Amino acid sequence: MARKRKITEDNYKIEFVDRILDPVHGFIDLTQVEKEIIELPIFKRMQSLKQLSLTNWVFPGAEHTRYMHSLGVMYIVDLMAMNLKDSDYNLKYNDGERQLLRLAGLLHDIGHYPLSHVTEYVYNDNLLGQNGGLLAHNKGVKYSIDKLSDAEDGTSDYMKDRYSKPMHHETMGTKVIEYDKDIKRIIHQYCPYIDIKDIQDIIVGCVERNPEISAMVQLIHSEVDADGIDYVMRDATFSGTSYGGFELGLLLRNLAVESYNGVDIVGIRPKGISVVDQYLVSKYFAYTQVIFNRHVAIFDTMAEMFSKILIQLDKSTYPSPKTLDSYIKMHNTNDEYLKFTDRAFWSQLDTIEKKDLELDGVIPQYAVKMYEKLLHYQEFDMASEGEVIITSNNKSDVARILKSSDIYGDLLSEKEDKLMLFHSRGFTSQVPELSFRRVLDKINLDTTPDEKFVKYNTARLQEGVAVIEKGKVPKLLVDDTRSIMSHLYGTKTYILREYLVK
Repeated sequence: MARKRKITEDNYKIEFVDRILDPVHGFIDLTQVEKEIIELPIFKRMQSLKQLSLTNWVFPGAEHTRYMHSLGVMYIVDLMAMNLKDSDYNLKYNDGERQLLRLAGLLHDIGHYPLSHVTEYVYNDNLLGQNGGLLAHNKGVKYSIDKLSDAEDGTSDYMKDRYSKPMHHETMGTKVIEYDKDIKRIIHQYCPYIDIKDIQDIIVGCVERNPEISAMVQLIHSEVDADGIDYVMRDATFSGTSYGGFELGLLLRNLAVESYNGVDIVGIRPKGISVVDQYLVSKYFAYTQVIFNRHVAIFDTMAEMFSKILIQLDKSTYPSPKTLDSYIKMHNTNDEYLKFTDRAFWSQLDTIEKKDLELDGVIPQYAVKMYEKLLHYQEFDMASEGEVIITSNNKSDVARILKSSDIYGDLLSEKEDKLMLFHSRGFTSQVPELSFRRVLDKINLDTTPDEKFVKYNTARLQEGVAVIEKGKVPKLLVDDTRSIMSHLYGTKTYILREYLVK
């Protein structure tokens, strides 16, 4: 049985005791609990984790950190909480609930890895026993292209196991909080009503234990959430691009919450549809033009593949998954986890001797070449005619075009002198209700079709962007003809590239 929140209107009042100047949002006010947490070594560790990994090698201003981003998410989620109203325009949250959300936003990235997602991919793959070799990587690219033609829309994250990757940075963050006596002490001292497990659940996006935090989870985990809003704005500011532009004030004023199947659904009023469209388009271009930039993409891939080698080296600064878990459990008395930052990658790169890498049968030649390139801030060159970019809503056509390319032909050769990269990005992960129902028809559950639809549609509404109108059932943007997402939902940009490993 879900427990009731202990938060009431009278038991906590937010009082700001300090502020910190942020280049994106201006002054960010801090409560006492937040001020003491951001001074902890475990939080300051994020000052040594760049938000965008090696992107600063291409966009020199992209030096921002997970530390800055975490403060920004705390700020944005509080703005969202202060503006979230029900269909009768009553405020959803009081000060105590705002503080809970602020802490979840502040701590959401505390378990992140060196080079951010680059190393996170490595640990998830390593845990699953996946081969990190160049040929295995290229075979993965081929597999992704091959399955395009028979892929079916409608299977978003709510159709999958949320917790299938125990090395995910959010899951690791909940472990940091669980084992950090100072974080828990400070929260218990100033906010004794807050359940630490609620913070952890909001961070990983779990609503099963306490369904009452559904709306809070959506403010951190959905297609328009505080995490995404801050990184879109922050990445644009520091990379020097304009892709982060959208009317934040209009979005905030039109936030709304409505009940569906007994669960709170956060969404947007009709007047805010245009600004959500604007935001989703901005996020789309942030990925296709910055994250998937031809130089950024190869730098990140080289660092990722070489990091897989580092985990396997003796005396590596990259611990095994099991050892990393022990570092987190002991981080109050052992500094090893505090050292597990971007510096761990670069210090390892600096201390490795090339002759050690070249030992026959120990390190593959492609990894030695990656080492030399990364050590000198260089990248593998793209092959002549080594890029195919397609924007389409027809996966079969995309698969046909990609398979007819010279790059795909080189994939079939299975040689270690080429490295292939494949990226795709759409405007939304959601599909219209009719397509969604077709996918559900293939799922066997001991329920009626209507019960099955309501169950999965609840999660679908939680993860997407719902349009909220009084007296009407919430529906997603893709089902609302007033949104351009009702036309763009299936459109994606696909990028296939080929680099020379030499």
